[in-house]
Amino acid sequence: MSDYRFMLISDSTNDLPKIWYEENDARCVPHGLVIDGKEYWDDFGAAMPPKKVYDYIRGGGMPSTVQGNLEKITEYFEESCKAGMDSLYLVFSSKLSGTYATACMVADEMMQKYPGRRVLCVDSRCAAMGHGMLVMLAQKLRAQGMTADAAAAELEKRCLQVCHFFTVDDLNHLYRGGRLSKAEAVLGSLIGIKPILYIDDTGKLVPIGKKRGRHQAIEELARLTADHIKKPQDQTIFIPHGDCLGDAEELARLLHEQLPGVQTEIYMLGSTIGTHTGPGVLATLFWGDKRL
Repeated sequence: MSDYRFMLISDSTNDLPKIWYEENDARCVPHGLVIDGKEYWDDFGAAMPPKKVYDYIRGGGMPSTVQGNLEKITEYFEESCKAGMDSLYLVFSSKLSGTYATACMVADEMMQKYPGRRVLCVDSRCAAMGHGMLVMLAQKLRAQGMTADAAAAELEKRCLQVCHFFTVDDLNHLYRGGRLSKAEAVLGSLIGIKPILYIDDTGKLVPIGKKRGRHQAIEELARLTADHIKKPQDQTIFIPHGDCLGDAEELARLLHEQLPGVQTEIYMLGSTIGTHTGPGVLATLFWGDKRL
């Protein structure tokens, strides 16, 4: 085991690459996809690259998702307890997955089995690289020598400063996820409406506006980001996209115009979250003072 005071655990849905976990001695709980009856656990896109998933959806397929792997959660908690370490699991938003509730039950069992050990689960109330940003902060806190309890308390406060704004290209994906009614999805698609959404303080997806056409939606994402970002020159704005690189580059261009000197990083959104938002999803993820 490492010299750190606690084991840091998170989910594959946070979009951090495999090398980050290796370099920072952290553990990753894979989430899963089911495609044509076959289950694929997320191995950083090796077995099922996100591009392939988006192409499958465009072809009329509809994957389903599987919450964080219970065996891995149990294995990591047990590993830390047996080594005499505490553990902190920073979990994908509880409003978007059942993983947090499952992990809390396993954590309680482990603390009963290993008296004196702390096995903590923190609801990130974040998604994608917004969640990843919080995990990177958790590692910094751990490197500074914080205990699991102190780090958990700090992360509970800071998670509400991670801002997520996004739009989708196909309203039917939001309808299937219960975010829109069938009538809203059909009508919106007919007239070219593109919703603007964010993740609220509870970690839930919430619509906050509508724009006519894709270009106006991209402009609105840039405006919202510029209005809510904190110290733009001191951070990176992450721009995940659902296999729509050109739109992501246009969004980055607008952000550089409005926030001179800001750093942006474009990447393809992982397939677990991408399954629910569909191809064409586009987002900005960054640190702000607070969420809406």
